[in-house]
Amino acid sequence: TADTSRAVPVAARGIMAAGGSVHQYCAARGIELSAGRVSGVVTEAGTIRTRTVVMAGGAWASSFCNQLGIRFPQAAVRQSILAVAPGANGLPDALHTARVSLTRRGNGGYTLAISGRARVDPTPQQLRFSREFVPMFARRWRSLAPGAFEGWRQGHESLKKWVLDDVTPMERNRILDPKPDMRQIRLTYRRACELLPELKRVSISDAWAGYIDSTPDGIPAVGEIEGIPGFILAAGFSGHGFGIGPGAGHMIADIIT
Repeated sequence: TADTSRAVPVAARGIMAAGGSVHQYCAARGIELSAGRVSGVVTEAGTIRTRTVVMAGGAWASSFCNQLGIRFPQAAVRQSILAVAPGANGLPDALHTARVSLTRRGNGGYTLAISGRARVDPTPQQLRFSREFVPMFARRWRSLAPGAFEGWRQGHESLKKWVLDDVTPMERNRILDPKPDMRQIRLTYRRACELLPELKRVSISDAWAGYIDSTPDGIPAVGEIEGIPGFILAAGFSGHGFGIGPGAGHMIADIIT
């Protein structure tokens, strides 16, 4: 099974092998326009001249678009996941059920999660787009629960404007690393042990959370923004970005070329 900690460095090396460059810990603050089209990307380390830019910022995408006057309805929910230590034998590499899912990790342990179960943390952006997302949240009311102000503290769904010559929210919080919902972690582990008793032999080794960004209809938004030639949006993958990202990348390459 795919492991992001291994797959992402491989992708980065592939970019560099093809003549590209990778800049880590360098926030993109905004874009510059000349005659109405993209002419550069302003980063904390300086401006990169380019006529094409792809906004693939995940849960940050809507806030970034808001700086340009682009209204992109997006909402993120906080999902909590856990890992168990190696030692459980005779289990499948991957299994998905309505109650719990598991995937074998590179170290022989397993990642456990409940598909679709998440917390909705109120944020300024959530309130702004609440009308668009009410139908989706209503359909998923059994799997979604009200959250706390974790999302507000993270700052990724702020409606504030920022300037390009000063520190931005992306620099104050470089990695979205929200607190996991420990009630959900315990529920996930209990369900997994009920389904596969072999897991009782191993303990929880790690627990974490992340924000899954989506659009009102659950379909990713991929394409050039009308009115800003050269600005391409790719966001709202609803937690499936790791799986369909390569295909989306090919699509974006076709748009650019």
